[in-house]
Amino acid sequence: MGPRSCPFIGFLILLSAVIGFLPCALAEPEFCLIPAGTFTMGSDDNLPNEAPAHKIYLDAYYIGKTEVTNAEYYPFWLESGGTDSEYTPISYGGEFGTWPEISKTKPDHPVIGIPWDAAVAYAAWRGMRLPTEAEWEKAARGTNAKRWPWGNTFTQRIKGTTVHANVWQQSGAQLQPVGNYPTGVSPYGAHDMAGNVWEWVADWYSETFYYRSPDRNPKGPAVGSHRIVKGGSWLNPETFARCATRFGQHPAIGTSFIGFRLAKDATPAYEK
Repeated sequence: MGPRSCPFIGFLILLSAVIGFLPCALAEPEFCLIPAGTFTMGSDDNLPNEAPAHKIYLDAYYIGKTEVTNAEYYPFWLESGGTDSEYTPISYGGEFGTWPEISKTKPDHPVIGIPWDAAVAYAAWRGMRLPTEAEWEKAARGTNAKRWPWGNTFTQRIKGTTVHANVWQQSGAQLQPVGNYPTGVSPYGAHDMAGNVWEWVADWYSETFYYRSPDRNPKGPAVGSHRIVKGGSWLNPETFARCATRFGQHPAIGTSFIGFRLAKDATPAYEK
């Protein structure tokens, strides 16, 4: 091989390094398929904004198996400007870490400290979206109106344990890596839909929306001042980690207890 091939070899080495990085950074997230059909949304027995319980039909869709992690968010942050990015997560220090270092030291923890529009921007960058509130709730509770993803008793014994979620009693005021509570998995296989972090969803918040909600593929009110978060967090008791619990948060805030997961439409073959 002649001397003029050396620059080409150098290019191949650089290309292989880049390609070697991409599968980790841009690997397709794991999704759970949620089949088309009806489920019961809301509750008549808890907070007023969860009432009335009502039947909803949803087309088939996919939802992220886990919350978006620091490692998954990092390539988007780099591409959107790095240290100059408008989507830079808040750094909290201490146990919650400093961005971007935590993308390396805590790659499997959910990304936190980002407002709603950053979650939407990341989802769009991946060619995906945030789940609607109805999609999130069906993925969490299934078709049997479960209070928590695993059942109607918070401390139900499953596979020898009664701890199924990262809520205040178990958390020690700390986040946990995603998927750290396998017995808390939802009926469709989604992890951490109770506890760890609240999750941004697509909908505007209205306390009374359920009284006028469409019964097919609802997308929430047309306007509002707050966006819905679902699922409870490390900061909350188990009553806030119920599948039906819903709160409104100002979309511009970023906190140490809110993250998000992705969703995408299913192909027509899964609509039946």
